[in-house]
Amino acid sequence: MTFTITESEWRSLFPRAPQKIITAFANHSEPLEEAGILETRTRIAYALANVEHECGGFTISNLTENIRYSAERMAEVWPSRFSSAAVVRARFGTGSGWRHRAFDEIYGNRMGNRPGTSDGSRYIGRGGPQVTGRDGYRHVGKRAGLNLVDNPELATLPEHQPAILAAFWDWKGLNRHADNGDFLACVKAWNGGTNGLQDRIDLMKGNDPIVRRLSNVTSILPVLDHIGGGMPPPAPVAPAQPSAAELH
Repeated sequence: MTFTITESEWRSLFPRAPQKIITAFANHSEPLEEAGILETRTRIAYALANVEHECGGFTISNLTENIRYSAERMAEVWPSRFSSAAVVRARFGTGSGWRHRAFDEIYGNRMGNRPGTSDGSRYIGRGGPQVTGRDGYRHVGKRAGLNLVDNPELATLPEHQPAILAAFWDWKGLNRHADNGDFLACVKAWNGGTNGLQDRIDLMKGNDPIVRRLSNVTSILPVLDHIGGGMPPPAPVAPAQPSAAELH
């Protein structure tokens, strides 16, 4: 059994998202069902809180990572690479395209990006989950039925967001973390660390009243209680079973 989320409920979950995004999730939830996201309250809660954090509730411009960093900001974000803004300017200059050259180096030779190419600036974060890196585009694209490696902008289109989220979730194997009630592991698998952890937790708490109203879905708050509180995680949540009436 899977849970149905109506258009008005999607709007409550992503109140600032463009209408095309809401329509896509309301009318094309099949990929979410196939990935198992809609089978349990915990999977729904984990998936929505994380994707909402990654893309600002589908509000960031063109659903694409903003790489228009200043040299000062770049030194702040990557202090192990750049000791100061002056070092950034000395390395990449200040002329047209300097940020792309910087990201080609910063993201190069990892996440499947090829060194000495423009992969670093080409495969920046896109879509709701902020898919990043050539490997990410390849794996997510294959699962979503989209050629994202050759056409990375396809990951930004509103109509593809349910499939992109489902493909990313499946690629990262996040059902197991949700079923174990391990939100921290889910966040780490999603972005490689715990960046934005508190915001993700807050978003999940904010979504709780909406998720709780979904048919046969109970509160997600017990899942949150152990995070940072020294409590053991809750027992795994099994998929809901159809009632006798639903079987006939």
